[in-house]
Amino acid sequence: MTANLKSSLHQLIEEIENEQLLTTLRDFLLLRKTTPAGKLWRELPKETKADIFLSLEESNDPANLITREEFLNPKK
Repeated sequence: MTANLKSSLHQLIEEIENEQLLTTLRDFLLLRKTTPAGKLWRELPKETKADIFLSLEESNDPANLITREEFLNPKK
């Protein structure tokens, strides 16, 4: 499994010509490699955590949801 996953990632990266995207991917992977799991969550202020939990709760009500198209093309 791991060998196939690494191989497909290598292939995908080889196909990317966008230097900004490659830089972003590299930075993300380096950060994930060096940051202990859960560190970001532990560092969030209590108010931010509360907002996240509220958003999750509100997302359970279909009336609060919008389509992908509505999100990508908001009305002006």
